[in-house]
Amino acid sequence: MAGIQPKKKPFGRDMPPNGYPKNPSVYADPQNWRYPLHTAWHAQAARRYFDDPANRKKYSGEEQAYIDGRINEALKRFRSNGRAVKIHDQPRPVTPSQLETLTLLDLLRSFLGPARLDRARHMDDSLISIDKENSNVIEGRVKEYTVRIDIPNRTIVHNCQDWLNNMTSKQLCKHLGKVFLVLDDGKSTNILRQILREKDLWSFTSPATD
Repeated sequence: MAGIQPKKKPFGRDMPPNGYPKNPSVYADPQNWRYPLHTAWHAQAARRYFDDPANRKKYSGEEQAYIDGRINEALKRFRSNGRAVKIHDQPRPVTPSQLETLTLLDLLRSFLGPARLDRARHMDDSLISIDKENSNVIEGRVKEYTVRIDIPNRTIVHNCQDWLNNMTSKQLCKHLGKVFLVLDDGKSTNILRQILREKDLWSFTSPATD
């Protein structure tokens, strides 16, 4: 399981809510009896509530990763059992007032959604090669795919199928997410904030259309 299990929090509960399971293992945050996952409906509700930045900021980045992993596991389990469950993987919009307070993981989540970000975090660092990195351009490869981030020209070029499917809506794929995770945290945070501020000015494209 990725991340670190949250310890007891000031906002945590001392016992489960009335009528809810008494087994802490069925909660995404067991120590605080938060985000129950005992039914498909509750797992979906946990995803909706935990995607809210107001709820996420109560936890560190590693704690968020742990809770995300628990929720995603529950959603996958219910889906494999034939339940009508759709894993939420759509990025959530970020308001200008939130932008400067979001962490790197929060910013990536706004571009990838929780499930894609979870996949990016689990990719092996050895799959990434950065061939060029300076204040203007980042170039490299993720597995067999190319990546080029041109900051002055506000352009990102990539060529995986998920990117091709979603680049018109300016979402990132797991490969771009992993690139930002292996770069310096401060640099990645600044670039992602710039993209969010100027999203209409940025081009997300592929080598075939560049």
